[in-house]
Amino acid sequence: MRRLANHAIVLIATLSLLAACAPAAAPAPPTPAPALKPASSPVSQPPTPTPQPPALAPTPKPAASEPRYGGVLKRTLGRDVPAYDIQMEQGGDPASVFFNVYQGLVRLHPLDHQKIVGELAQSWEISPDGKTYTFKFHPGIKWHDGRPFTPDDARYSLERMHDPKAFKTISPRGQGLLAAMDKAEVAGDDSLKVTTKYPSASFLRNIATGWVAIEPKHILTVKGDVRKDPVGTGPFKFRQHNTDVSLEVVKNPDYYIKGAPYLDGIKWFIIKDSASRFSAFRTGAVDVTFTGATGLQPQQADIAKRDMADKATIYEQDSLSRYSILFNLSKKPWNDVRVRKAIHLAWDRQAAIRINGSRGYIATLYSAYWSMKPEALEKLPGYRQPKDADIAEAKRLLAEAGYGAGIKAILQHRIGALTDAQAVFSKDQLAKIGINVDLLSLELTTQFERMERRQFDDLVSHFFVENTGDPDETLNTFYVTGGSANFGNYSDKALDELITRQSATLDVEARKRILAEIETKVLEQVPMFVSFFDVLQTGVWKRVRNYRPGPGVHPWNKFDMAWLAE
Repeated sequence: MRRLANHAIVLIATLSLLAACAPAAAPAPPTPAPALKPASSPVSQPPTPTPQPPALAPTPKPAASEPRYGGVLKRTLGRDVPAYDIQMEQGGDPASVFFNVYQGLVRLHPLDHQKIVGELAQSWEISPDGKTYTFKFHPGIKWHDGRPFTPDDARYSLERMHDPKAFKTISPRGQGLLAAMDKAEVAGDDSLKVTTKYPSASFLRNIATGWVAIEPKHILTVKGDVRKDPVGTGPFKFRQHNTDVSLEVVKNPDYYIKGAPYLDGIKWFIIKDSASRFSAFRTGAVDVTFTGATGLQPQQADIAKRDMADKATIYEQDSLSRYSILFNLSKKPWNDVRVRKAIHLAWDRQAAIRINGSRGYIATLYSAYWSMKPEALEKLPGYRQPKDADIAEAKRLLAEAGYGAGIKAILQHRIGALTDAQAVFSKDQLAKIGINVDLLSLELTTQFERMERRQFDDLVSHFFVENTGDPDETLNTFYVTGGSANFGNYSDKALDELITRQSATLDVEARKRILAEIETKVLEQVPMFVSFFDVLQTGVWKRVRNYRPGPGVHPWNKFDMAWLAE
């Protein structure tokens, strides 16, 4: 098992919230082919910049050959994509496809994961008080149906994600990522002004993840969503979807960045069986594996490293994803903190990582940089070894709560090789303290639907992929009252105030102190708990150039700069 200290999180010292102006250069096409450029004038930093982590390895060297136009890049999906409205989705499969169709105001640089660059916006300015962002858009942007893009499209989408109830919709990702936003306003024919409630160190990175995607207002206002109308502004246009077989996008000939993209298209093959997905990669039928719970399993990654070293690169990346246990807090016995704390105490997190091929690390609620230091964590009840004392205390708490004779329950989980293994492990962990569960295995779409409606029975073994590495995403999604993924409906006003306070604190060390207070409070209440943070593997054939996956998984689904060498 890797020690926590070996897993530095990618944390950008994102933005300045004190600078008056921060222009960001667009992906400008060089001669003879396009290349994405970082901001020409660097965005100034918060007063105490976030420390930078070591570079991810391996980092491919620049290809000696010239970029090549043409070809269709092929990937796998582990499940079908039921709908096309990315603002209403939360899983990696729709992100894999539709991050190439829809776009945001800004994005993460595809090769330099520390940088934020413009996407729809060619530049932006930040007010001296750090609360107002004015984005200026590229000229000539068109929707894929030929309609011109306007700043009002962006305003409408941001408001729809920020307050989904007002639009009678859901926004599982965007709502939490836009928690700091106050309002969005059109600022002329080519600009949008976004005002935040307070200076936020994470705001630009949050909206650069791909999930804060802009959709066409002219369709949303007529149909209510774009679940069956995938019309974007991106480098690729939706072509076809053969249910349970494949999805395909093709090059957008009217793309506003001249010369991009290189590829003629991208095709995803829907392969639900893990062994068959791996076979498709090993034989070269696909160029890039999926990254996530239906991507390469640890054993498969080891085989690929051994047998395909001359043909493919296997990236091991801190995925910012975690396996968690969620409670239905509206019913007994899960509304009793003693029961929740008993499960948290008895859980053998080191054993959970061994089940995962010894890939992963232990942290509390946040990813490694912001979490309690490993030397302190390893001494803490629930995290320490051996487990004897914690299991004894867990049984005492259950008896005190009136459940000494045991509990029967249902544990819901998503279907998949890695998630199935963790569900079986969870069943065994619970049995150690007299909680006997039946496993309810669901397709991911059904699992998400039940959770979004708060209709799960007792417990959920949940796999969640974070995108930013910043605590704001986790806290505003899972823990704040009314959070889009606060599936247990946990509510604590004092915690809500702490969450807002840490988000508005720009000094890193001061923010860490507030986050430690939140950490202590959550570990006392255990509204949910993290088993471990995962480390995922992505396989990329070496014929794929100008592409490198990075931490957080979802932002690296864009292939507008990638090209095929053969």
